[in-house]
Amino acid sequence: RIFAHGSWTRDGQKISKSIGNVIDPTELVSTFGVDQVRYFLMAEVPFGQDGDYSETAMLATANGFLANALGNLQMRVMSLVHKNCDGQVPEPGLLNADDEAMLEAARTLHGKMAPLVACQSLNKACGEMEVVVRMANKYIDEQAPWALKKTDVPRMKTVLWTLMETLRHVAVCCLPLMP
Repeated sequence: RIFAHGSWTRDGQKISKSIGNVIDPTELVSTFGVDQVRYFLMAEVPFGQDGDYSETAMLATANGFLANALGNLQMRVMSLVHKNCDGQVPEPGLLNADDEAMLEAARTLHGKMAPLVACQSLNKACGEMEVVVRMANKYIDEQAPWALKKTDVPRMKTVLWTLMETLRHVAVCCLPLMP
């Protein structure tokens, strides 16, 4: 199969040397990072269609999702595990309905993303991953494992295990997008 990408616009305008809005890919990668640019292109530009680049959109993707939603979640979970579980993956206790719902979303993520990737709907595949990451952020806020440390250590360990398992599934699904 042969695939062709669409064109880029910048801030809604056709890219042109005479207008002075040319995007230097080397500068873009230098400013934001290769994984951030790669993810932006896959998440924000439907494959085969035209896409619009703006610094605002790039920052929203790089900071809003990659750094804040995904990065902070990963850092919070790993810090809590390091501090409260001696850096070891905790053994889970009994799972409740919230845990099961989180795990179901994580376990089915690959199955939802694979057919989208196969038909080059990379933006939709990224969207599926973003749903799970945002769900995990809501889960950690609602479960509050930092508070459970004081009241219910076995429950804290179950919550942290659930989050680590969720992040494991997300990491596997991120691999083709951000190697």
